[in-house]
Amino acid sequence: MSSAEIRFGIIGAGVAGRYHAQAIVQTPGARLVAVCAGRPERAAALAEAFGASVEPNAEALLARNDIDAVCICTPSGQHAAQGIAAAHAGKHVLVEKPIAITLADADALIDACRAAGVHLGVALQRRTDPEFRAARDAIAAGALGRMVLGAITIPYLRTQAYYDSADWRGTWALDGGGALMNQGIHLLDLLLWLMDDDVVEVQAYTTTLARAIEVEDCVSAALRFAGGALGSIAATTAVAPGFPHRVEVYGTHGGLQIEGEAIVRWETADESTVSAPRIATGGAGRQEAGAGALPTGISALGHTRILHDFVAAIRDRRAPLVTGEEARRALSVALAVYESARTGRAARPKMGGRPA
Repeated sequence: MSSAEIRFGIIGAGVAGRYHAQAIVQTPGARLVAVCAGRPERAAALAEAFGASVEPNAEALLARNDIDAVCICTPSGQHAAQGIAAAHAGKHVLVEKPIAITLADADALIDACRAAGVHLGVALQRRTDPEFRAARDAIAAGALGRMVLGAITIPYLRTQAYYDSADWRGTWALDGGGALMNQGIHLLDLLLWLMDDDVVEVQAYTTTLARAIEVEDCVSAALRFAGGALGSIAATTAVAPGFPHRVEVYGTHGGLQIEGEAIVRWETADESTVSAPRIATGGAGRQEAGAGALPTGISALGHTRILHDFVAAIRDRRAPLVTGEEARRALSVALAVYESARTGRAARPKMGGRPA
């Protein structure tokens, strides 16, 4: 394993950019070198806060030979083009969720990174939680038997002021979607990862009930998995004061319930067969009403774990925890939800293979 320092640049200086900056400075062997953003005053503020320099644009940042890796923290519709440019410049790429807003763009980014021989990681950080990883390992070992049902519920609040705070929010061109694509993609990824199966059919409805935006603020979808299990998605950004999300998966021998950042129930028919993940019954993991109200309320710990893993992946010359191919799976299901809602017919996600 190489012990060389991994030097980072950040493109984008909004909420996500700050999370990535915090994660970089908290990761041994990583250093933040430079920042750029469409709003120069934000780039300057972020750079000053974390001891980095400012570049006027992405081209200038990517031209620097003292940057090894780039975090793409811009609006979702810009992820692919900027990630491809970074790959062409020989930089490793860590992109915020979602990987892109179309499968064509996601595939182009994956292909560009592969051709350039650089790492591509995606900040779908729910997978980094040690308890969730233990649960996933137990499920993969057969602790819950045959999987029969999986569900995510996302009762969040995003006010009109949130959407009005940036002209890209709530648009198809740059946000790519609403309650599902922006807020729900993390939990959709977690569901697919825990179920360890492809979604083969989606029937969905979307609507916009409470906000003056192009995209949905409410979505409901039924899923059918390749192995026969069924699933559901219920997501909104229109409920006050905002409530903790839930992820539930069940099999013939038991089930798992996650609320907020904690496993609140894990039960199997025979607890002696597989060690159960630790169950949180209170404290920091549990969230009360209002917890789903602000994107800035998210803990930075997940991003820090993603950065730790990404740096280790570069040094060890291995794949990162969440690869481009893995992130593409959640994107394909989200896009199938939108297709079904638009056409009124069932849609088949173009998932591109089994999970790693």
